[in-house]
Amino acid sequence: MKVVIIEDEKIKRITLRDALLKEGYEVVDFESPIFAVNYIEQNDVDVVVTDIRLPDMDGMEVLKIIKKINPNIMVIMITAYGTIENAVEAMKLGAYDYITKPFSSERLIMILKKIEKYKELEKENIELKKRLDERYSFSNIVGKSKAMQNIYSQIEIVAQSDATVLIIGESGTGKDLVANAIHQLSPRKNKPFVKLSCASLPETLLETELFGHEKGAFTGAIKERKGKFECANGGTLFLDDVDDIPLSSQVKLLNVIQEKRFERIGGNESIKVDVRLICASKVDLFNLVKLGKFREDLYYRMSVIPIKIPPLRERREDIPLLIEHFLNKFGRPELKFTPEAMEAMIAYEWPGNVRQLENIVQRIVVLTKGNVVTREALPSEITGAIRSGIDNIWNKEKIDLEKVLADFEQRALRWALEKSGYNQTKAAEILNLKRTTLREKMKKYGLI
Repeated sequence: MKVVIIEDEKIKRITLRDALLKEGYEVVDFESPIFAVNYIEQNDVDVVVTDIRLPDMDGMEVLKIIKKINPNIMVIMITAYGTIENAVEAMKLGAYDYITKPFSSERLIMILKKIEKYKELEKENIELKKRLDERYSFSNIVGKSKAMQNIYSQIEIVAQSDATVLIIGESGTGKDLVANAIHQLSPRKNKPFVKLSCASLPETLLETELFGHEKGAFTGAIKERKGKFECANGGTLFLDDVDDIPLSSQVKLLNVIQEKRFERIGGNESIKVDVRLICASKVDLFNLVKLGKFREDLYYRMSVIPIKIPPLRERREDIPLLIEHFLNKFGRPELKFTPEAMEAMIAYEWPGNVRQLENIVQRIVVLTKGNVVTREALPSEITGAIRSGIDNIWNKEKIDLEKVLADFEQRALRWALEKSGYNQTKAAEILNLKRTTLREKMKKYGLI
């Protein structure tokens, strides 16, 4: 939590700052209220502690300005001239609390602890409202194809069980939506749904995210932190990209799945949890098992109930329906695709799947002024795609070189990713690219 202190008495300001830093708060202190207000305008701040009597600007005026900048900032007023009138006026203007000099640092810390609890409760209420307002079930999973109808049936069946589910699908196919739907249809729907992407997380950071840590467990661990298992207790934990979990961390995850207990990093207490686990992978995990990159026992623990989501190119009949869904989502339901434009959209390979389709439709919505989308108005990666292969360019009178090269680059990226089992480091080596360059190109084509 970030705290700004505005106090013209240097010794008092430094004393408060050091006490709050020791408690683990992020603290910025100012003597001048003008400099403080400039800082608050440009940075995210949770709490402001300000004296009422200040040089250049009255503390009450500071309070009014802060509330205009961000009404959610909590303000604590300090004064040696405390009267009931001042306290009432400060509260009317939106101050959270009011303390009178002299006071101890412990008194201020107690108020900050109350604010932390209040913010946690507020966050929980917002998340609860969001869960109630959003309709997960099948409303956000769009598709009328037989493949998708089969997935809907699987979701309804597995939702009633606590068995571990493994969702397999390429990037952008909607694995997180399926996980959400399972949770929302399950008896745990009113409990937490917690998500963690395991992609590219170093071993130590991954284990901290999963299991949490105790205060002082390592350098920088200034306070205890709950892990995702603990946060999801009673509900569902969705682990995405489990194919990226390093072998050294897999055994610890296996133990938690088997024992339903774990210890925070740096701790000795065994914490029992009741969590329904849903995992997702962008590759066939059993292939990683055969390569010695994934534990066989963990694979069988995770894949009690497998659900495979087909790529968009294998359910092309869903593309018009998805386009209509995204046009509504982005506020342009009146947009109509010409038959030629829709044919090009259906014919495209969609290596980035539904996520890429959503990005393309959003781009079309932003760039289209009228109500008709022609083939010529489609992005170059769609119109430049040549499904029958690169050799067909020699049969044409002329070609758009940029479009042909973009199509070839996209196909090469996909080939390297599939060949490497979606390991980005290896895919970059295959293509003789830096990993950062590979990621930039993947983002460009909606592959990430």
